[in-house]
Amino acid sequence: MLDKHLPLDAAADIIGELGLKGRQIRWANRTMQRIVRDAWHRLPATRRPPTFDEFADGVPAHHWALMFEVCALSQMGRTTEACALITAAHHLRSVRGDCAQQQAGS
Repeated sequence: MLDKHLPLDAAADIIGELGLKGRQIRWANRTMQRIVRDAWHRLPATRRPPTFDEFADGVPAHHWALMFEVCALSQMGRTTEACALITAAHHLRSVRGDCAQQQAGS
């Protein structure tokens, strides 16, 4: 069973593109859930939502899909691709942040 926060269309695309089998899907899903739960636990108590579900609901859908794909690639031993995907996501996030700051300053 996939996490309810993971968009099914994105999950289906990733599963199909990578040719994931049941065991790989379960592993990637559990790892993705563990990452989000660990992030929730690491937040200072003053910034942490009262429940994990509230925190998980606030994670954007595209982040769930990205984590699922990175976890699947890692499980398949394709760590170079997983790292490249993470790097690209970080780069896009910083570019979007820069664009937002420029628009706010205009």
